[in-house]
Amino acid sequence: MRSQILLTTLLLVCGFMASALSSSAADSIRVTVANLTQDVSSLSQEVRALRLEVEQLQRENQKLSSVIDSATVQQQIAQLANLLQDLRREYKAADESQKQMILKAFNKQLEALAAQMQTALESVARVVESQPKIETPVSFSQDYPQTGITYVVVSGDTLSGIARKHGSTVKYIQNANKITNPSRDLQIGQSIFIPIKQP
Repeated sequence: MRSQILLTTLLLVCGFMASALSSSAADSIRVTVANLTQDVSSLSQEVRALRLEVEQLQRENQKLSSVIDSATVQQQIAQLANLLQDLRREYKAADESQKQMILKAFNKQLEALAAQMQTALESVARVVESQPKIETPVSFSQDYPQTGITYVVVSGDTLSGIARKHGSTVKYIQNANKITNPSRDLQIGQSIFIPIKQP
């Protein structure tokens, strides 16, 4: 717009001067005006080219801003991911520590319970040992054969073995010899009577 106003002003000035000057001077002025007009036209084209370049630069600037914004967002996401990973590590460490504390407390309680149980068992054992031992009286029967043999007990003998060996029974031998407890009353070198039924 300014170039057009400038051009119009120049043309008016030139026309005024042309009428005032001689024809030769007028020709010179016309040439100068033509040159100026061409220069103004060239300047207008350059201005348009510059505007296009400015618009292109603005578009590129917007693209760069978008890229920078995107990079900033990605950087923030990466930072958040790192923070989240750190939090997970801390939570895992705290969870493991909590588990260890629970296990330690449980083991301590278990040990205390085992100690109480042992003390209680020992107390029960002492009470049982302090009780007088009352043996149930054993009654012996005369219901066994009155015939048989005398036998001397040797090492390794048991009532059942002796009875089997001589065709008698444990009950007959116990009744005949009044043996209450075979493991205690049967002694090596002891003579016992073995009742044997006659055929």
